[in-house]
Order: sequence, then structure tokens, then C-alpha cells
Amino acid sequence: MLTYLLMLSAVGQVAAANIRPQIGYVYPPAANPGTTIEVRLGTYDWTPDMQILPHDPRVKIEITGPAGEPILTPPPYWFGNKAGQAQPPLPREVPAKITIPADVPPGEIRWQVANANGGSNIGKFVVSDLTETIEPEDRKDAIELPSIPAAVSGRISRITESDEYRFTTPTAAQITCRLEDRLGQPFSGALTIKDTTGKILADGADTAGTGVTLRFASQAGMTYTATIRDIEFAGDRGYVYRLAIRNSPEIVATLPLVVKAGDKHSLKIIGWGLDKPAVLSAAQHDVAAPAAAEETIAVDLPNGKTAAKIFSAAATDALEPGNEDPAQRQVTIPAAISATFDKMDATSGLAIDRYRFTAKKGQVLRIVAEVDRFQSPVDPQLIVSSLEGKELLRNDDAPGASDAVIQFTAPADGEFELGVSDVSGLATSLASVYRLTIDDVATLADFELQFPERLDIPLGGKADLAIKINRIGTWKVPINLQLHGLPEGVTPADVMAPAVANQIPADKPAHNLTLNAAADSAAAAALVTIIATTEVDGKKIEKKSPPILVSSTIKTRVKVKSTVQDGGRIVNRGTTYPADVIVERLDGYEGPVILQMAASQQRQRRGIRGGEMTVPAGVEQVQYPIFMPEWLETSLTARMNVIGVTPIADPKGNIRHVTGIMDGFIVMSLEGALLKLTHEQQEYVAAPGSTIDIPLKVSRTVKLPVTADLVLVTDKHSIFTADAVQLPPATNQHLLKLKIAADAKPGLHLATIRATAMQDGKWPAVSETTVAVYVENE
Repeated sequence: MLTYLLMLSAVGQVAAANIRPQIGYVYPPAANPGTTIEVRLGTYDWTPDMQILPHDPRVKIEITGPAGEPILTPPPYWFGNKAGQAQPPLPREVPAKITIPADVPPGEIRWQVANANGGSNIGKFVVSDLTETIEPEDRKDAIELPSIPAAVSGRISRITESDEYRFTTPTAAQITCRLEDRLGQPFSGALTIKDTTGKILADGADTAGTGVTLRFASQAGMTYTATIRDIEFAGDRGYVYRLAIRNSPEIVATLPLVVKAGDKHSLKIIGWGLDKPAVLSAAQHDVAAPAAAEETIAVDLPNGKTAAKIFSAAATDALEPGNEDPAQRQVTIPAAISATFDKMDATSGLAIDRYRFTAKKGQVLRIVAEVDRFQSPVDPQLIVSSLEGKELLRNDDAPGASDAVIQFTAPADGEFELGVSDVSGLATSLASVYRLTIDDVATLADFELQFPERLDIPLGGKADLAIKINRIGTWKVPINLQLHGLPEGVTPADVMAPAVANQIPADKPAHNLTLNAAADSAAAAALVTIIATTEVDGKKIEKKSPPILVSSTIKTRVKVKSTVQDGGRIVNRGTTYPADVIVERLDGYEGPVILQMAASQQRQRRGIRGGEMTVPAGVEQVQYPIFMPEWLETSLTARMNVIGVTPIADPKGNIRHVTGIMDGFIVMSLEGALLKLTHEQQEYVAAPGSTIDIPLKVSRTVKLPVTADLVLVTDKHSIFTADAVQLPPATNQHLLKLKIAADAKPGLHLATIRATAMQDGKWPAVSETTVAVYVENE
């Protein structure tokens, strides 16, 4: 919700500005290595000249066709209480194909796009090791999945929608169901598992944005149903999800958490289904630690094959002392301890481990309780106290993480007590692991850097890449930066002294790396990697940034404004409102301008829509048609945001499509409809192959004395047909003959009939009515 409101806050600013493209979703969101898959990309404010940049260069994403029309969030968002809720942006779907080479391992693929207006957010796509199924678009009943393990992709397209999947387990096994609900527009998914009797075996909801994982013990030959919905019963085409179902043991942690690289170790593995299905237990297992700092290895267990993530370093962690008396839990600095919360403290109601350490006055210690790297459910808190119980320092979360970090300066020589607690609110278990490290800051030499996801630089201008630095230790040495993969024409600002420009000064907590984009270069984008290096006491330290999208941009050439700056015009619902719009061309641009509805609109849209139109060169004011549905309340003030797109050549002659944001909104106040189509409210019962008469009434105000066209709205699944008819201005009634298909299935079916009349000969006024027909058995 907050994401939508933040996007909307950028709309309606007075200053002329480009509108960056944004990624909404990929559907379907997963495929196997060694395949090419056809997908639909949910896009926001894309232009025809997009550059697509996967973070893994082995993966290829290609656009295969033009963008479709904006997809409106469907009813019932348009009516009643739900109509006032914030809604995601309006996507335009673009057909594409994704090619995944066979050597790409399972996991998440990140990707971004850019055009002459800037770079996008990060999109996600899953490389899968399971058999993938896609939810049918027109499904009505529960979907049968193939034999597990398997995965299914779908979306919660409408509010109140629930998707159901059935699967059968041939043998008794540990079943793990994992729901990912952050693959498109983020939503809070709820997952429920039931057996054939309807008994709920497991259920959960994503309230923290981390997905849902459920586990249960299956019976041989039993069929189960997995139900997926949004916890607030919301829905949108961008609510893309993936449900993975596995029937194998699951390892969630190993103790020690970190082991010496290259050695063989007997580890305590902790997981579900190691002994009995859906039971968390531990067992000893011999593992050869990889040389890499982190690697997933295959593990053969009596109950089946699985995998474990092994973390390696120069030394193996110590294990937490078994004695709970703090006096018997002395820690020698430096320390690295793998530990588990195994019971709750009766006084505080929290899980707490207590340790003691000795420090000298003025000694600075860095104390870390690490959980994120190990995907532990623990939310640690650190408290340093005197032995008399006086609290000296406390910390919960490090910035952007669940890990807890403190830097403690000893006020005097002596012993101190360290409390490590879990404030997650979850019950303790074997999986409640954490890694505690205590180091003398004077002996440390390391650093952490934070980078932005993207940077936009105007052609002929400059921009700062903001870098945050966290030096770990007391050293004060400059950090050198090497940039790899800059786009054409982009260089560090200080070309006369690049060594200084590409260097973070000593003891600085932040650094702005200024980049220039040459005025005579093409508008281009690239994924840039920064390698940061320094040397402290003869030790070389090197860090590599994640891909950073750097784009050179073209300044906007258009500002769109409504002629009505204060308040709004009175508009009839059910009609097309020709809004008077001023097109202001900037910086000498004199060409055509394409007007289109922006992806991010006002909070309450309710089916209001605008199309795409081209304003010819030399034209400065036009009427932009906005359709106002007939169900809008007359108490509603509606708004529309329109963007302008100008096709211009960059300095290298490449045609680029440059966007411009609207100055304010087109504001509309609603009054009654000019056209209304109704039918006699009664129950209609018919047999397959029959015809029934539907009495219709068309009401028109004196402002609309024109012919009305009556048509039956159908799609490929419709069982109805009817002849279109034109109703003259003086005629307001018609008997529609509705034909039912001979192969129509019994049950309730809905027929929608539409009346259209052209206001002023060119602006449609539209009204619809829906007739319920019960088809009986022959």
C-alpha cells in the first residue's frame, strides 16, 4: 500500500520531468534451465525503445511484440467500499521470451530495463528445478497438479479470488509448500492446506513480506487441496505468485553455522523430516566444507535426497556452552560462537542467552548477533550490562537487516555480561540459531559499502552515485574504486585526476562518485560493477558491488496541462469527456506529442480510462477523451493523469521516446448519466438451443437525442448470441431475442447487453445491463 502512495506522490508536480519506466511482473514467473519460455511482461510507462538488462548475462530476455492497452483493475473494485481502496498501477503487457541456458543454476534472476528517461526498479524471475504448471486463465474449478515435486504459477487477479490446487501423494512423506508472493506487485498471500475431508492441516499468512512456508506429513494415496488468496481479499493482475511443493526432507541449519573451508566436518544438521515427516529434528552428518564462503551441497539422508547450505571461513565456530550459568559462559575475545535459543526466560518471556567477557577500560568491542545470512527466524537483540545489572548498551536491528550490531566501549576494567535475546515473538525451536561474534575493533580491518540500485545522468550533465561506507576497525586509509561496464559516453567527472575522483577519502562515512554523460553521446544504459579495494597493515581487502544500472537520459521536451487549473468540469457519468489539454513543447522541440494515460493514477480509479492520441506538430491544445463509467457516484471528484511522449533523435541519431509528466491533474466532478439501459428484472429460465425475449428500455436525456446501438457483449466462452440493433431517437424500447447455444452447460449464466450513443457525433456514451439466465437440463 505504501509503495502505491509513494508512486502517486510523484504525480502532479509542477516541474517538467521524465517518467522512468517500471517493471511490474513477469508471467509466468518461472521456467527450467535449458528452455525458452513465452511470457507477458507487466510494464508501467514503457516506451518502444526499451533496453533490457538481466543481471545474469547468460539469460536472454527479448521483446517479441508491441505493448497492449492499459489493463484496468476489474470489478468489484469499482463499486461500494472497495472502490475507495488504493490500487496498483495500470500495466500494459508486452509479449516477450526468456531463454535460460542449461548451465544456469536454480534460483532468482534479477533484471532491469532502461530508456531515455532513466532506469527501472528490479524485476524477478525464477529458474526452477521442478516441473512447472501455469494456472489456466479461464479456470473455474480446482486445478489438478502433476505428481509432486511440482510448482504452479498463478495470480490473484480479482478481489475475493481464491485459487485452489489439488495434488496426490503416492507415499507417506514430508511435504513442504512454499508460496512466493513478491514476484510482481507485492501482496500478502495466505496459504491453506486441507485433506479430502476438508480438515485444515496447515495454514499461514505472509505478514512480513517473506512468503509462506507450510509443512505437513502426508498419507499414501491421499489428495490434498492448497488454497491461495490475499489476506485482505484484494486482487490485481500484478498479484503474481508461485507455489512450490516438495516431498523431501528439508535442512534449515547446520551447527556449527560456519566451518573451516576445505576441511571435513561432522555437522549437526537441523531440519524437517530428517527422522519423521513434518517433525523438526537434528542428526549428525559428515560434510566436506567447500572452499567458497557459501555453497549449497547435496545431502543424502535415509528419507531422501535434499540440500544444505554450508558457510565456510578461516576457522570453525565454537559451539555455545551447555551450562546456562553466565559465570560458566566466559567468552574469550575474539570469539565466534554458533548458538541456539532452546527455552524461554520465565521473567522476561523472551528467549535469552547470557555470556560474560572481560574488557579493559577504553577497549572498543564490536559485537554482532547474525541471523540473516543463515535465514534464521530469530530477531536478535543485544544488551551489555555490568555484573550488578546496570544496562550499559542495547541494540536491536542493524540498518536494513535483522542482525543486531553494537560497538561497546568498556567504561572500566572488569567483567561485563552480554545478553542475547530473541524478540521475534516466535516459540523457540532447534531452528532458532544465531552466530555471535565479539572482536576488538583495534584488530579489525574490513569495510561494508551500500550502493543505490540505479543512477540516471542527463546527457551533457552529471549526477552523483551516492556510496555509504561502514569501516569496521580503527584504520583510516582511502578506498580505491574501479568502475567496470560504464555505458557509452559516461565517465568519472574529474578526468584530470581520475585516481582522486575514484577514491573514497580516509575516515569518510559517505562518498559521492560524480559521473558525467557526454553531450554528444547516445542515450544508453549498462549494468555497472564497482570493485572497491584498500590495504590495511599489509592486508588487501576487496569488495564487489552488485550490478548498478547507470543510464544516460534526455531532458523532457513536453509538459501537459489541463486548461482548468482550479477545480474541475462537470461531467456526465457513462459518457466520454473531451478534456481540454494544453501541450507545451520545451527546449525548441516542435514535433508531434503522444498523449497517454499514465500508469500511476489517482487512488480511486473505478474504471475511468483514457486512450492514446497523437498531437500533430504545431498543435498546442487538444481534447483528450476520458471515458467515465456509468457506475461512478455523483459525489465523486475524479482525476486523470496524462503523460506526453516525444520521439526525438539523440546525438547519435537514435530515435528515443522521451516522456514528460503532467502539471497537475485533469479534474472532473460527476453528475447523472445521459444514457441508461435497463431490462425487466425477472428470473429467466431456458433450455439449451432455445431463444428467450428480453424486454429492454433505453432512456436518453434531451442532451442526447441520437440513435443508440444495442449489442450483446460476448467472448469466446459465451453461450449467448443476439442480433445487433439500432434504436432511433424516438424509440426507447426493444425486445431482444437472446439465443442460447445448443451445447450450453446447465447452471446460471450472465448475458451483458450494451447501449452506445454518440454525443456530438464522436464521443461515446455507454450503458450496460446484465441479464441472469438459468439454463436447465434438457
